Amino acid sequence: MKKKRTIKQTIEFYVMSVAISLGVLLTIVMIISSFISTDTILLDNLQLMAKTSSQNVGANLHLLTDRMANLALEPALTEEGGSSEEKQKVLDESETRIEFVWLAGYDLSGQKLYGDEDSPENIADTKYYSYLTQTGNIVIDEPYYENNIWQLCVALPMKKGGEVHSYLVGSYKYDLLNDVLSNIHIGVTGDSYIINEEGSIIADKELDHMQKHENIYELYDSGRNKEVFDNMINFQTGSESMRLHGVSHYVAYAPVPGTNWTLIIEAPRREFQGTLFLSVFICVILAILLLLIARYVIVKMADSISDSLSLATGRLTSLSEGNLKDEVVLAKTNEEAQILTGALARTITSMDHYINDIKSSLGYLSEGDYSKEVPDSFSGDFAAIREALVSITESLNDTMQKINHSSLAVNENSSEVSGFAKRLYDGSIEQGAALERLIGSIQRITEEIEEITEHAKQVKQCADSAQDKVDQGQEQMDVMLKTMHDIYENMQEIIKISQLIEEISSQTSLLALNASIEAARAGESGKGFAVVAQQIGVLSEQTKDALKQTGTIIERANISIEKGLMTADSTADSFREIYEAAEKFTGISNSMAQVAGQQKEAAAMVTEEADKVLEIVTINQQLARETDETASLSLAQAEELGEVVAAVKLRGGVLE
Repeated sequence: MKKKRTIKQTIEFYVMSVAISLGVLLTIVMIISSFISTDTILLDNLQLMAKTSSQNVGANLHLLTDRMANLALEPALTEEGGSSEEKQKVLDESETRIEFVWLAGYDLSGQKLYGDEDSPENIADTKYYSYLTQTGNIVIDEPYYENNIWQLCVALPMKKGGEVHSYLVGSYKYDLLNDVLSNIHIGVTGDSYIINEEGSIIADKELDHMQKHENIYELYDSGRNKEVFDNMINFQTGSESMRLHGVSHYVAYAPVPGTNWTLIIEAPRREFQGTLFLSVFICVILAILLLLIARYVIVKMADSISDSLSLATGRLTSLSEGNLKDEVVLAKTNEEAQILTGALARTITSMDHYINDIKSSLGYLSEGDYSKEVPDSFSGDFAAIREALVSITESLNDTMQKINHSSLAVNENSSEVSGFAKRLYDGSIEQGAALERLIGSIQRITEEIEEITEHAKQVKQCADSAQDKVDQGQEQMDVMLKTMHDIYENMQEIIKISQLIEEISSQTSLLALNASIEAARAGESGKGFAVVAQQIGVLSEQTKDALKQTGTIIERANISIEKGLMTADSTADSFREIYEAAEKFTGISNSMAQVAGQQKEAAAMVTEEADKVLEIVTINQQLARETDETASLSLAQAEELGEVVAAVKLRGGVLE
């Protein structure tokens, strides 16, 4: 069984729980607020640094464009009729004053007109040339690596009368732009670089990184990073906390004025959080020390409270075990513990008196003396106990009076129940004899039903056999009827054939006559043909005679077949009537068998129900006998109860 905590332990537990919870909560809030404040301050500072650095880059680029613009104002380059040697001389003088890698002039098609040997012969395939043709203004090309040096081209159109007639292009060393990026210092491993409108890194203080031509969308691919990169190439200024290469970074960005470029500054967060973690660790240590001091104070306070209450708790423990005799030791303080122990002493004294009064009243009741009055010494809420005892005594008086009257009534009712039980027993015996006679009659009926069932089965067998014979005759009759119809149809075909032969014979006779006429016309040459024609005529006459005899025979056979067909139809109708009668007979026999079976089941059910009724009658006989015995026993118990009630003392005298 789990041991319960003392008051001291409870006070220490809850107060320390609250103190620890508050300390942990405040520490967590402080840590979170410190991280949020650090992130906010650093991001704001980085954004300001990125904006300032981008302006410095823009200022340096503006310086480059100003130099080119001043160079474009040289008379030798703008006046008509100037030779290429004079223009080249101006370019050479400019290169000595300014750190140009090369200078050159180009026509509108991008072909070189004059310039240094290191300058390209044609710039039509460069990116800045397309910008020149589109904008008609000064453009700055992205840094590129050529002749073992990183360069930065600045190009501007040469105009006269508002019309562009050529282009002046100068290439600077990349160092001018790299100086700005190299002077951006943030953290230990912080970095700064410039991207173009496609997100490709075009400028970096680490020249090795520039040769890779990396794209930030591919380098730091994620949905969250893509949104920030879109803001960068849309010329927005801002700062974010992002994950680059799986590490959280502070990132700030700002557009470079006058270009399509964006300056990006990044640094890992962990490089700025070392001091923050140290301060958090110191705060945690201080919080633990404060909690230890608080625990010492709480333990002292809990000891004072528990010592004052230990006197009361010890006495309450003995009181819960039924000890009302020991005195209560009062606390020697002016706190609530002294009031508690004093109230406890008075409560125990009062309870001792009340228990003695209750014990004496209950002793009288246990002895059967309900005439004693309950002492009127209870006060306060304890008065309810006296009222309960008074109510119990009065209730017992009333109950005993009612029990006396009820015992007399039970005595009379027991006598009547005994008589009723005797008559019920006699009636159940007569009912059982009648049921036994009924069961015998039902058994005889069941035997007769079984004989009827057997006869019905025999009738059904005969009906089934007759039905089979009728079915067989019906099938044979159908076959014979179909055969007669087939013979009749064949005879009709024979008649048609004989008629056709007769027509052929007539035509043959006519043909023989025509042949004889033609043979007579032919004279001697047709005598042989005349003989043949005569023989054909003879054969035609013989065929006609034979057909007449055959027609007579066929006509008589056709009449006989028609009579046979009519007889077969009549016989088939008779068989159908016999078949229908056999089906009705079979149905009647089946109904008889079914009715016999139902009567048998009904007789079995009646027998079963009669057996149940007989069983119930037997049980009723037993119950009637037991009721008689119980009534006799109740009568004896009622007499004993009357004797017990008569011995009880009640207010107002004894029971009658």
